[in-house]
Amino acid sequence: MAISPLSTSFSLVQETGKIRDQLSSLQLQLATGKKATTYSELGLDRTLAISLRARVSSIDGYSATATQTLTRINLVQEHLGRLNDIASSTKSAAFGDQFELVSNGQTQLQLGAESDLDEVVSLLNFELSGTYYFSGKTTDTSPVVSADQMLNGNGTQAGFKQVLSERKAADLGASGLGRVAVTTSTVITPASENVQLSEDGTHPFGFKIAALNSNLTGVTATGPTGAPASIDLAFTATQPQAGETVTLTLNLPDGTTTTLSLEAVAGTAADGEFSIGADAATTRNNFQTALNAQLLVAANTELSSASSAQAGEDFFNFDAANPPQRVAGPPFDTATAQVDATQSDTVFWYRGDLSTDSARDSAVVRIDRSISLSFGARADEEAFRKIVQNLSVLAAESFSATDPNDQNRYGELRNRVSSDLAFQPPGQSVLQIIAEFGQKQGVLGDVKERHAATRNTTSEILGDIENSDSFEVSSQILQLQTRLQASFEISSRLSQLSLLQFL
Repeated sequence: MAISPLSTSFSLVQETGKIRDQLSSLQLQLATGKKATTYSELGLDRTLAISLRARVSSIDGYSATATQTLTRINLVQEHLGRLNDIASSTKSAAFGDQFELVSNGQTQLQLGAESDLDEVVSLLNFELSGTYYFSGKTTDTSPVVSADQMLNGNGTQAGFKQVLSERKAADLGASGLGRVAVTTSTVITPASENVQLSEDGTHPFGFKIAALNSNLTGVTATGPTGAPASIDLAFTATQPQAGETVTLTLNLPDGTTTTLSLEAVAGTAADGEFSIGADAATTRNNFQTALNAQLLVAANTELSSASSAQAGEDFFNFDAANPPQRVAGPPFDTATAQVDATQSDTVFWYRGDLSTDSARDSAVVRIDRSISLSFGARADEEAFRKIVQNLSVLAAESFSATDPNDQNRYGELRNRVSSDLAFQPPGQSVLQIIAEFGQKQGVLGDVKERHAATRNTTSEILGDIENSDSFEVSSQILQLQTRLQASFEISSRLSQLSLLQFL
């Protein structure tokens, strides 16, 4: 009589099943390289694994943002470098350029300025993937109008050339003497022959009398006094002596000054001199003639160039609260005020974000949990505006080889352009902006390195928790296979065992 096989023992079947499950799990670990397919299978390490995985994901996000931002700043730096090159070359060329007209009343420097203006507009309108980098917060808008519209206008919208001509007319005045008038009078008691120089009104245009200094014998100098200001020189019977002088200081529209000096001479007067006459009236008339001549030259040289520079300020230097300024007119040569330009009557050269806060703050990204980086830019920043403004002033002017004052006027203009493009402190310069972005490049580089190091460390810890050791798993599989094989052999032998064999 046979007995039931011992292989049917419940404990043996259960043990074999466990070994099979363990073997299956280890084979899965060997195939996937992971200890578990779900976090719950990690046991007590599951909370740490979830936290570390979130940290890695966060680092990856910050790293991607830092990489994209660094790429953008690198591109901006390339454009800034070219803008600085244009400013530097124009400054150097203007400093030593000669008055040689090449085409349409312009020098080679001016023709080059117009070409450079086209390039500057293109640089400031830099766009990538629909984002305009020099437009502040309005990244979907090209920030700068074309050089042609800027200079020549667009339909009913006046360009810079028109604004410049209106400003010059207002500064020179109908007489061409810079909105001042020279008059004479005779005083009975005490007897004197007087010359008066007076501003023609209270307004921002033309010469403004700043100071009068005289050491002329027998001449009483008074002023400047009043508003509008005036001065008075009273010539008496006591005549000036040869070599004595009168010096007049005049303020110009752009904030600079010019000085006129007249010297008394006994003989025929040259430029900057007046002849001592036979009596006070003759001397006075000679002085008046010389002063008129000096004023006319100064008006057509220093004042004209200062007017061009100020027209550039009026047209280009504006923000949301302070629109471009135009002369109230016509008529312009007798104007006494300025008015706000509007979008309907004037080209606004800058069309981007007009915020008054820092241009860098127009674009801000977070590159770490505690680090934000500002890296915006606007084409109307002082350094960029000065480049556009001075190139436009050069490109808009024209000269004549037959005008005796134009060579000096050109010299005054290029000196102003050269000085303005020197970016004197405390004003902003392109190099300062380059340095700002350079510092941000350094920050991004450091952050990227720190993120990489942190990610490597975090990934190593996470790997220790989640990843399986193939050598260890293989060893465990071999052990389980051995155990399973032994179990099968025992089961096989027990299955053949009977009571007779057992006894």
